[in-house]
Amino acid sequence: MRYWTICEPKDPENDDWSCEYITLSDEDILKQYWDCWYGKMCEKYGKEHVDTHYSPQECIDDWVIIHWAQESK
Repeated sequence: MRYWTICEPKDPENDDWSCEYITLSDEDILKQYWDCWYGKMCEKYGKEHVDTHYSPQECIDDWVIIHWAQESK
Protein backbone atom coordinates (compact mmCIF):
# COMPACT_ATOMS: atom_id res chain seq x y z
CA MET A 1 0.00 0.00 0.00
CA ARG A 2 1.21 3.47 -0.80
CA TYR A 3 0.96 6.58 1.34
CA TRP A 4 0.62 10.18 0.15
CA THR A 5 1.42 13.39 1.99
CA ILE A 6 -0.12 16.78 1.31
CA CYS A 7 0.47 20.18 2.85
CA GLU A 8 -2.51 22.26 3.96
CA PRO A 9 -2.41 25.69 5.60
CA LYS A 10 -3.15 25.43 9.33
CA ASP A 11 -5.49 28.40 9.74
CA PRO A 12 -5.61 30.81 6.78
CA GLU A 13 -8.57 32.69 8.27
CA ASN A 14 -6.26 33.87 11.06
CA ASP A 15 -3.26 34.43 8.77
CA ASP A 16 -1.57 31.21 9.90
CA TRP A 17 -0.32 29.88 6.60
CA SER A 18 2.14 27.47 8.18
CA CYS A 19 1.94 24.00 6.77
CA GLU A 20 0.12 21.08 8.31
CA TYR A 21 1.23 17.79 6.76
CA ILE A 22 -1.46 15.17 6.24
CA THR A 23 -0.65 11.63 5.15
CA LEU A 24 -3.27 9.32 3.66
CA SER A 25 -3.10 5.79 2.31
CA ASP A 26 -4.50 4.70 -1.04
CA GLU A 27 -7.36 3.16 0.94
CA ASP A 28 -8.05 6.42 2.81
CA ILE A 29 -8.14 8.34 -0.47
CA LEU A 30 -10.66 5.93 -1.96
CA LYS A 31 -12.85 6.10 1.16
CA GLN A 32 -12.93 9.89 0.99
CA TYR A 33 -12.89 10.56 -2.75
CA TRP A 34 -14.28 7.56 -4.64
CA ASP A 35 -18.01 8.39 -4.49
CA CYS A 36 -17.48 11.98 -5.68
CA TRP A 37 -14.94 11.01 -8.36
CA TYR A 38 -16.98 8.06 -9.64
CA GLY A 39 -20.19 10.11 -9.79
CA LYS A 40 -18.55 12.93 -11.74
CA MET A 41 -16.87 10.48 -14.12
CA CYS A 42 -20.21 8.75 -14.77
CA GLU A 43 -21.88 12.12 -15.43
CA LYS A 44 -19.20 13.01 -17.95
CA TYR A 45 -18.57 9.68 -19.71
CA GLY A 46 -21.49 7.42 -18.76
CA LYS A 47 -21.50 4.59 -16.23
CA GLU A 48 -20.83 1.81 -18.74
CA HIS A 49 -17.76 3.57 -20.12
CA VAL A 50 -16.39 4.32 -16.64
CA ASP A 51 -16.94 0.75 -15.43
CA THR A 52 -15.17 -0.59 -18.53
CA HIS A 53 -12.22 1.80 -18.77
CA TYR A 54 -11.46 3.14 -15.29
CA SER A 55 -10.33 1.65 -11.99
CA PRO A 56 -9.70 2.87 -8.46
CA GLN A 57 -6.11 3.59 -9.49
CA GLU A 58 -7.27 6.39 -11.80
CA CYS A 59 -9.21 7.87 -8.89
CA ILE A 60 -6.07 7.84 -6.74
CA ASP A 61 -4.00 9.30 -9.58
CA ASP A 62 -6.47 12.17 -10.01
CA TRP A 63 -6.50 12.86 -6.25
CA VAL A 64 -2.69 12.94 -6.17
CA ILE A 65 -2.58 15.45 -9.03
CA ILE A 66 -5.33 17.67 -7.61
CA HIS A 67 -3.69 17.82 -4.16
CA TRP A 68 -0.07 17.98 -5.35
CA ALA A 69 0.58 14.99 -3.11
CA GLN A 70 3.99 13.40 -2.68
CA GLU A 71 4.46 9.70 -2.10
CA SER A 72 5.66 8.94 1.44
CA LYS A 73 7.70 5.98 2.54
